[in-house]
Formats: sequence, structure tokens, C-alpha cells
Amino acid sequence: MRFLSRFASPAGFVLVLLLFFLLPFVSASCDVPGYGEAGTTYTGSHLVSGTDPEVPAELQDLADDPESPVALTDPPDPGVQLLAIGLAVLAAAGVLTALIPHLKARLLGGAALAAGTLVVTVVTMSVAQSNLQDSLADWARQTGAAESQDGDRLRTAVTEVTHTEIGFWLMIVVLALITLMATALGLLGDRLKEVMAARESGQEQSSGFPFHGSDRDD
Repeated sequence: MRFLSRFASPAGFVLVLLLFFLLPFVSASCDVPGYGEAGTTYTGSHLVSGTDPEVPAELQDLADDPESPVALTDPPDPGVQLLAIGLAVLAAAGVLTALIPHLKARLLGGAALAAGTLVVTVVTMSVAQSNLQDSLADWARQTGAAESQDGDRLRTAVTEVTHTEIGFWLMIVVLALITLMATALGLLGDRLKEVMAARESGQEQSSGFPFHGSDRDD
């Protein structure tokens, strides 16, 4: 039980922050005429700082050409910096629940923060994908790649080239586990302690009578 409570708060939130800042969160890929397919991947570090990821290797020669259109070499902006900062702040607040001395209050506070972080994570992904799709659609129109496509077909095409990455899915799993575990332990922790104490007490009492029935008759 002690291990579970520590994972629920605050260790689980440390893991969430590591997943967010270090692993890919969302990505976009597109087919650049004459250069093939190129992709751009964003981690939480990019989203929080508002910085662009490195230009993909497939586009490096194009990026070095001063005559290349900026739209071809600049990664699209996910536009979720404030949401990403909010996500990081909520997760950091979950880490700080370690300072709450009362276990039940710490667990329930952690559960609330995990649920809030989970919601913000999903919203951040949804908004990032929508903004990336809009940017890619604009790029397709500017470069003439969408001349033969109507609005619906273009929207379908840009939807297919934006992806949720492993960091997002692992964060969802960890945050869901924290929410469930912290809520269960916070609400049922006292009852579980009573049951465990009663069981240990019963074992101690039974250990005081090592002989039973026919053993005593012998």
C-alpha cells in the first residue's frame, strides 16, 4: 500500500513530466514535391517553450536554400504554448503534494490534480492537432498542392498526416492510473488499514496457540 500511495502521489507526476518533456507528443508529416515525405515531431519541451523542432533531415538542403519558400521549411506552429504550460504546472503541483503531511489529503489532492492534468492533456492534443492541420492546409494552398482537392478532401488529407505520439498515450495511461489509485486509496485507505490490522492481529493471536485439537491430546 505504501508503494501504491507513493506512485499515486508524487512519483507518478514526476513520471508524467518526464514523459511530457522528453518523448514525442504530437507530429505532422507531409509530402514535399521533389523531396519526398518529411515529418516534424514536437515534444512537451517544444510546446512549453514555443520553439520549433529541428528541420527534418529530408528538408535540410531545402532549408539551406535562401530562395526556398519559408512555408516549406518552417515547422507549423501547434499554437498550444499556454495550454502546455498549464499542463506542466498542474503536473508540477502534483509533485508538490508530497509536502502535504496528511496521507488522505495528499492522495485526494493528487487525484484531483491528475484528473485535471488528464483533461488538459487531451485538450492540448486536440488543439495542437487542429492548429497543425490548419497550418498544413494553408501550406497546401500556398504551394498549389491542393489545387485538385476540394475543402473536404483537403481536410481529410491534412487530418491523416497529423499523429498522436507515444508520449501522449503513455501520459494518458499514467494519469488515469494515478487518478484511480489515488481516489481509491484516499477514500478506502483507512478501511484497508483496519482490515490489514485486523488480519495481522488475528495471525498474532493464532500464533499464540501452536497446538490444536488432537495435537493437545497427544
